[in-house]
Amino acid sequence: MMQAMSFLQRTMLVCAFLAGICSAAGAQPVDLASSRAVVGQSALRVGENAVLAVVVDIKPGYHAQSATPSDENFIAFELAMEPNDQLIIGKPIYPKGHDRTYPALGALNLYDGRVVVYVPVQVKPDASPTGELSIRGTLTYQICDDRSCFAPESPEVAWQTKIVAATDSVEPVEQAIFKDFDPSVFAAIADATSGTAKPPAPAAKAQSLFGLELRDNAYLLAFAGAFVVGIIFNLVPCVLPVLPLKAVGFYEVAQHDRAKCFMFGLIFSAGIIATFAALAVPVLVFKAISWGELFGNVWFAGAVTVILIGMAAGMFGVFGVNMPYWVYNVTPRHDTVSGNFLFGILTAVLSTPCTFGLFFALLTWAALQPAVVGVLLLMVVGAGMASPYVLLSAFPGVAQKLPRAGAWSEIIKQMMGFLLLATAAYFGKMFLPDALRGPNFWWVIFALIAAAGVFLVVRAAQVAKHKLAIVAATVVAAGLIGPALAITVKLANPPIDWTAYSEEALAKARATGEPVLVKFTADWCANCQTIELTVFASEENVRWLRANRVTTIKADLTHQSAIGWPLLRQLNAVGAIPVTAVWRAGESEPQILAGIYSFKELRAAVGE
Repeated sequence: MMQAMSFLQRTMLVCAFLAGICSAAGAQPVDLASSRAVVGQSALRVGENAVLAVVVDIKPGYHAQSATPSDENFIAFELAMEPNDQLIIGKPIYPKGHDRTYPALGALNLYDGRVVVYVPVQVKPDASPTGELSIRGTLTYQICDDRSCFAPESPEVAWQTKIVAATDSVEPVEQAIFKDFDPSVFAAIADATSGTAKPPAPAAKAQSLFGLELRDNAYLLAFAGAFVVGIIFNLVPCVLPVLPLKAVGFYEVAQHDRAKCFMFGLIFSAGIIATFAALAVPVLVFKAISWGELFGNVWFAGAVTVILIGMAAGMFGVFGVNMPYWVYNVTPRHDTVSGNFLFGILTAVLSTPCTFGLFFALLTWAALQPAVVGVLLLMVVGAGMASPYVLLSAFPGVAQKLPRAGAWSEIIKQMMGFLLLATAAYFGKMFLPDALRGPNFWWVIFALIAAAGVFLVVRAAQVAKHKLAIVAATVVAAGLIGPALAITVKLANPPIDWTAYSEEALAKARATGEPVLVKFTADWCANCQTIELTVFASEENVRWLRANRVTTIKADLTHQSAIGWPLLRQLNAVGAIPVTAVWRAGESEPQILAGIYSFKELRAAVGE
């Protein structure tokens, strides 16, 4: 409900802004904001760095949306610089906005009072030290009061200065304006070369599959590999919780009608294939989202979490009582056409956060192919993932040793209910405040897994007729709780202190000349947690990173609005994670580790 209200509030706010534009078009107050351009020194010296500033003073009682407004539909405060053949111009550096809530406009991130935007520049070594220099740009902002917003404005700004020889003296200008400027940002434009534009990024490295190079015309290798990769998807941790449920479902249906069981298997498989095809369109055709990014969308992740909770409730027998009719429509069932198709969609969706090296290679290759090839390739991945289910539905006898109806069947179903709740908690973690999303949250997931094991042992003791059954149940419970405890202890006590990613943090780290590591991760990415566990949870590994003076930065992509997404897409067209980028000392292009990797591979990327 809160999410729905938030969406409604944002929609109303956008309408208010649009209405404000229309109503104010003919009667907008004047002089609500004034701007001026300031150069940080009396002249620019050939081959050296300098900083420009735009100072905007907003009239009291008014404000502008910040450079990072609270809604993507709002007009951001932005400075667009015109190219200049004498300079290399860096990205504008905006101040941090502050949050404020208005009764009529809701919660906003805004600027008021004085706003200072910095622009780092570097004078090219072959620039001419004679004559005046004009540097131009255009501001865009929208001024509002506490009830409405006025038409957006786009005033031009211009800096008038001159270029002098590197040996000439210059004087600082208005130093108070530049007191908050961080000179480490010059590292971001340090790669530019004398008199030329920054060299283009190198061509993407050729991907390999099963040790064979994936060239542009390697269709047979790509499609055969796609089918195998699809089969492997059934083994990733994101999907494992639902596999036993589907196996039991096929077997239960087969007891009544084996032909219908096979039909349901095909429908379930169609749901998987259709999902991969549907995901291929925005990822590979329109390139609108990255693979797995859907889980960064609160509506999508929320829907999956609710479905998992609903499935867990079904395992506990909640639906044995009278429930609202819509509940049965949104909960996947094994004995209906719609239920099997929905279950196929859910299974495919759950696989998306678990990208691994082979699938990463396929996605990267597919992104460079015609759109129809990319879509067909992902459909083959879906067919590979669906193939075991088709066989299982055609030969349900392989599941004949599974418990039939009775006490043991109910015990196992209810135990699986706890595991589904643990999976729901894992995907639902993103809805918690940052303070509750820390390492200690792993204990919540462990508690649900431990509850499954304890429940199995207690119920076995109540219904078992032989001690051997109790012993078997205890062994299964220990197999659940023991590894879960060991993993939780490691993940809840990370030995490494990560620096949160920002463009400024990365530029500052690279300016030191030491190796820099940026790990792209997300709460919903299971393979990212695998890397955390196997590579960064070791005290010995962390000591090696410290000894080699590696700056460790974490780009948390849990939410779609995370600031690390643009850099990830720049490093990889498909934006799949896990990815770790390593900038070696003195090198401008990073080494890329995609999918799950070992610490040995990380050491090789860093170099010793």
